[in-house]
Amino acid sequence: MKTTLRYLTFFRNTVIVLILVLSSVELYSQELYVGPNAEFFLSDATVFTTSNTVVQVDDNGLFSIESGSSWGSDQEFIDGQVKAYGTGNTLFPTGNKGVYAPVEMEHSADAQAKYVNEAPANGSNGTDVDAVGTVEYWELSGNAVVTLPWNENSDITNLVNNNGGALSSVAIVGLNSGVWDLISASHTYTVTGDLLNGDVTSDQNIPVNLDGYGQFTFGIDRQVVLSVDDLFQNTGINLLSNPVKSYENEIRFMASDEMLGVKVSIYDINGRMVKSYENVDLSQGEGNLPKSNLKSGLYFLKFEHEGKQGVKKLLIE
Repeated sequence: MKTTLRYLTFFRNTVIVLILVLSSVELYSQELYVGPNAEFFLSDATVFTTSNTVVQVDDNGLFSIESGSSWGSDQEFIDGQVKAYGTGNTLFPTGNKGVYAPVEMEHSADAQAKYVNEAPANGSNGTDVDAVGTVEYWELSGNAVVTLPWNENSDITNLVNNNGGALSSVAIVGLNSGVWDLISASHTYTVTGDLLNGDVTSDQNIPVNLDGYGQFTFGIDRQVVLSVDDLFQNTGINLLSNPVKSYENEIRFMASDEMLGVKVSIYDINGRMVKSYENVDLSQGEGNLPKSNLKSGLYFLKFEHEGKQGVKKLLIE
């Protein structure tokens, strides 16, 4: 009997030690795969590292986190479905095909997110949607205020410059019964960053019922585009040399009238500013810029004058 009691006591103490180890605030993993019908839960208090390895989650698996979690980076993220339990402000560390695209949600109950780095489904544009992104999409559920990020791979440059040239027109759109609609009312989005890196947040005062949409991506808010005071509507600026031939040394343009003190910036296809010129004068309605060392390719010319702005495409041969 005494021997049996000693074994039971040893077993109990061993279990207690294992529980203490497993509940430690530091958890390290060389590589993690969450298989079908399995769930891996990460509490907010856990220090977790994957040794710079992306966590792969099966289509029927789940990586779950506690609300309020801020874990994730471009080296450590979840390729698959991520669920947050509870209420709070949570970073969903989603990514796919080497691209880290985390969703931020202020959610009032459990919420889920998944990122897919491929073109979203085809659909018609809703009443207030001028265009829809073609690079990536998210699958989201819950009730929340949502923030979606973009990076240099998101092609926000073309989405914006091909549709009015106003970065403030970027909005979150959701696919609802084959139609891409704004998920919040027009003009209620908060946009930060630039054409290469930034994010857009839905109406901060009205959470969105995300369950009503199949996919989410970036779109252009038509009403914002219409409200932009477009420089070209008043001045009729046009490029005289477009495309610019290889033997030409200047980029020439004209306006319907004389303009003084125009700022002109040149951006490459990736949204990087490569040249900027202050106080450009269009005497007698014509002006020019040196082609300088611009290589052949597509560029964007941004004109700014007296608080107004506009963007033109430019091709260098």
